[in-house]
Amino acid sequence: MVNLQQILSFIFISLFLFPGPGRGQNSEKADKLFEEEQVQGITLGVNLEGPIGLFFDTDRSAFSAVTHINLSPGWYFRGEAGFENLVFSDENVEERNFRYESNGSFVKAGLLYDFFSVDEVGNNDNIFVGLNYGFAFQEHRSGGYTIENDYWGDFHDSESAYLMNTHWLEVSAGPRTELFKNFYMGWTVNLKVKILQDNARELQPYSVPGFGNGDNTVNVGFSYVLEYMIPWKK
Repeated sequence: MVNLQQILSFIFISLFLFPGPGRGQNSEKADKLFEEEQVQGITLGVNLEGPIGLFFDTDRSAFSAVTHINLSPGWYFRGEAGFENLVFSDENVEERNFRYESNGSFVKAGLLYDFFSVDEVGNNDNIFVGLNYGFAFQEHRSGGYTIENDYWGDFHDSESAYLMNTHWLEVSAGPRTELFKNFYMGWTVNLKVKILQDNARELQPYSVPGFGNGDNTVNVGFSYVLEYMIPWKK
């Protein structure tokens, strides 16, 4: 469980990162120009964090889809949904001293604020800061593990498959740029704080889909997104 100090620290960081309701030092004329020129629509894209991670951990396969929706000038809804499968290879079983399998899915939803505004007509680039809620459900098991003890002798056991849920809050920040008409590329750094995990029992998840290391209360992640916008207003 997250203690009070961690929760207060997380809230403080979130409030510090979020800008106020204004758009910095821009004049009213610049704000009006921004609203008139901003393209509005919905984006459909993919987060390449999972495929890129496969180069560093071949036991893990993951994929997620991302969407952004303009709610009003400067404010966006962000949604993400995906899956993660993890099976220790024989090589990693020997190194980690236990067998482990996990498969599950996750969803994230939240609000982003874009505090990047320029007078250049047609510039649709963004710098986002946002707060998201994440939820993951997964089934995991351990086909066998060993607890080494020189005095009593080694203990061998296994854990049958069961379901568990994890909830977290996530602060994200990063830029997005329009590479060519309606096609965007962006990346964010994500600070994730676990707020609830049920049915963990004696087997902690090695990895939680969408959250990361299951042993940690706080994780830092990175997202790299390619997306296409379907405009409905300009």
